[in-house]
Amino acid sequence: MTGLTVGAIEVTALSDGPFPATLDSFIDFPRAEAERLVGGAHPLFLPVNCYLLKLGAKSALVDTGCGQTLGPDLGQVPNNLRALGIALETIDYVLLTHIHPDHALGLTDAAGRAVFPNAELIVHEQEAAFWLNRDAASGASERIRRNITKGQAACAPYRERLRVVHDGEALPGVSATSLAGHTPGHTGWLVHSGNDGLLIWGDVVHLAAVQVPHPEAALVFDVDPDAARATRLRTFDRAAADRLRVAGAHLDYPGFGHIVRQGASYRFEPDKR
Repeated sequence: MTGLTVGAIEVTALSDGPFPATLDSFIDFPRAEAERLVGGAHPLFLPVNCYLLKLGAKSALVDTGCGQTLGPDLGQVPNNLRALGIALETIDYVLLTHIHPDHALGLTDAAGRAVFPNAELIVHEQEAAFWLNRDAASGASERIRRNITKGQAACAPYRERLRVVHDGEALPGVSATSLAGHTPGHTGWLVHSGNDGLLIWGDVVHLAAVQVPHPEAALVFDVDPDAARATRLRTFDRAAADRLRVAGAHLDYPGFGHIVRQGASYRFEPDKR
């Protein structure tokens, strides 16, 4: 586990394991160029990073990973929390960037019970409306219908302590900022203390080698690819202009670094470990 401080707030990166990926997921992006950027046609695995925030006497977890349903190499967040000496019962808040399986299925165990039994679940209002507050049959595609069902099951044990938020401060030192496109309520969590800040941006980027130099490269997993492209470019512009440190769910572990302008494009500079 690797961490940093944002003012008075401690942030620790937790690996949930490697997620199998494929270049076939890109939309209208040249396969040969994608292969060149990642260094060949070898098998790909995306990191799955979650983040533990120490907010004074309280603890918050940003995303929960894949849980026990997506393969034996995933679902490692609970073990990594225990390795830090943190009991799952002591997590006070879970903040979701969005309700996709690799971010939300870690909310429950194999029996459907809450993994974080005392945590308040915090979700952006637009994300809750899209995934939690409608019938799965209303989804526009089989992928969306399937993920509505999975997301509702994962969140079910938390419904009595689910808090839906707008953009703005959700917890002291943690604010929600809409990064819509990948999902309608896709949320960045801006951690801020003193003059320091960190944007935990969820899935603004899946494959940095391709999408940082080419923000136009969208994926089939994006509910609204055009909005995802616009959000990625806008977020890069902000992070580069403000020298705002970012953390990404699928950036190489631990996922901390900066977006830097490079001519008309961008590059990602990971923090030195």
